[in-house]
Formats: sequence, C-alpha cells, structure tokens
Amino acid sequence: MEGVRPGLMLLAGNQRTWGCVMDHDAQTARRPLRVVYVAGTGRSGTTLLGNALGSLPGATSVGEVKYGFRHTLARGGFCGCRLPLPECPVWGPALVKTFGSFPSVEEALAFDRRLDVAVRTRRVPGWLAGHDTPEVRDLVDTLGRLTVNLAAAAGAEVVVDSSKLPGYAALLARSPLLDVHLVHAVRDPRAVAWSWQRRTASHQVSGFEQRMEHIGPTKASLMWLESSVSTSLVARRTQRDVTVVRYEDLVTRPAEELARVARAVGLEPDVSFVDGTTLQLRPSHAVAGNPARVRSGPLVLARDDEWDRHMSSAQRALVSAITAPRRRTHGY
Repeated sequence: MEGVRPGLMLLAGNQRTWGCVMDHDAQTARRPLRVVYVAGTGRSGTTLLGNALGSLPGATSVGEVKYGFRHTLARGGFCGCRLPLPECPVWGPALVKTFGSFPSVEEALAFDRRLDVAVRTRRVPGWLAGHDTPEVRDLVDTLGRLTVNLAAAAGAEVVVDSSKLPGYAALLARSPLLDVHLVHAVRDPRAVAWSWQRRTASHQVSGFEQRMEHIGPTKASLMWLESSVSTSLVARRTQRDVTVVRYEDLVTRPAEELARVARAVGLEPDVSFVDGTTLQLRPSHAVAGNPARVRSGPLVLARDDEWDRHMSSAQRALVSAITAPRRRTHGY
C-alpha cells in the first residue's frame, strides 16, 4: 500500500500505532465468533435484514462496520441505539479496547482509507488467492479483534455485520477469530434502480432523518450486477455457502424467511418477535447504514412496488439489459 508502512499506521502529530493493541480474551478464545455477514447492493433491504437478524436470540446487529469509520466515527454521529458513538455501551468500549483509546477523526479517516484500498475490486482476487501483504494481515487482525470486542460488549454470541461489500466479507473471513456466514440480500434490480432515485428512506425515525444519496439507473444497475457477481466469487474463494434472501420474500413472509436464515447460519430460529408482517425489533448497535437503522419496536412491513407503477419503459429496458446476466439467477 502506497504511503503506508506495512502492518503499521503512524499518524502525523501523535505518532500513534494502530492494529497492535492485543486483546487477551480475543486471542485466547476457544472457538471463533460467529458472524452473519449481510452482502448486497444498497437499497436491497440490507439494513432491514441486518436489524431483523440482530433481533434473534443471542445476536446483535452492528450495521455497516466498513462505513462506520467514515460516516459515523469521523462525523461525530450516533449509534443505532441513538446514543453518540463514544457514549454507546457497545461501540465505545469495543473501540477503546481494540485501538487503545477512542479514535480521533483523523485516525478514523486514516483507517477508512486503508480499508478502501484493501477491498477495491481489483485487489481482492489477489489476496484471496494468497498473495496478501502485511497491510492486509494487519487489517484482518484489527477487524477480527474489533468484532470480538463488539460481541463481548454487547453480551452477544453472534454479530450481524451488514457492510454489504463482498471484499470486506473476505477480509473478515480471513480472521481465525471469526466464523463468517454469508447472507446475500437481493431485490429486483428495477426496484433497486428506482429506489436510488429517492432522497428519503422508508421507515425513518423523527429526529434522525437523513437525506439519501441519489444515483442514476445505469450506475445502480452496474452496482447490482457487480454485487451479485462478487458475492458469488468471494463465496467460492472462501469456500463458504451463501444464503440468499429476496427482499420481496422477506417483507411478505418475514417469519418464514428469518427462520430459514437462522437455521442456515446456525442460529436458534426463534422468530417470536414476528407477528404476520409486523416485527418487534430490538434496539440495534448499527454504526452505519440506512437512516432507519435507529428504528426499534414495531415495524410493519409492506412490499414496495412503486417502481412497477411509475418507472418508465426506457428505464426498465435499460436496467433489465444491464442486469440480464444475473437477474434470472435470483428469480427476476
């Protein structure tokens, strides 16, 4: 990695070393911590699925950890439990235990840049094939310890990470501290492309509203296609099964889908928090993701087919053509 001494991140001004704070409990754990990793492109229901799985017995949802350093930590944001991150009883202690003290803005951004380089699509196949570097190994070590420390602070046996990127899942899978199970959230790509044109997310909570990023149908389609292909590639290279969850099935029969996923990843399939299409969500510790990550309590699910009524025929044709190589694989 250019500009970075392998295995060591010395930050100008305070010369602080990252990735070297050892956690005795994590290092001496008898068995790897189970991690349920939710992959998928944005606007596919990853936040909903992550927080629903985090409501299963023994599990906790920590949201999009990959993006937490940039979007929440560096911006002084809040946790899914609605507390500022330093005050969160899970993220605060876990970050301090992993890094030695609570990271500064500069340190959070520096760590985020390191992650960005490591999980770039063109770099992942190389280190998946065994051609990794001290930098990659240092990131794997740090992320493994951070995840274990999050579980310990939450009192959880299972961590649900909905960081979406397949390359980030591959980093976690390299840690001997973690037992990573892949869950791929998919949605009709035409619905995904339509949703990316909205500025407001569904199920937002008053006082925690955020404007959403807007992208066009071409980019949204390419992102959907890349996510589908890359998730399959990472699963093959890491020799892991993938449990696919279609958004359309999740919102119409949530108890059945969540129980199926729970059994597939070795969780207790207790979905007593589901009544028909209403979920009683536990508070999450989702550090980043859709603004609805702070939602807890009753959540009524409904299928969103607005795209089918309002999307132009030209946009439908464009999205369908770009995503054709993988669309039928997922039943669309």
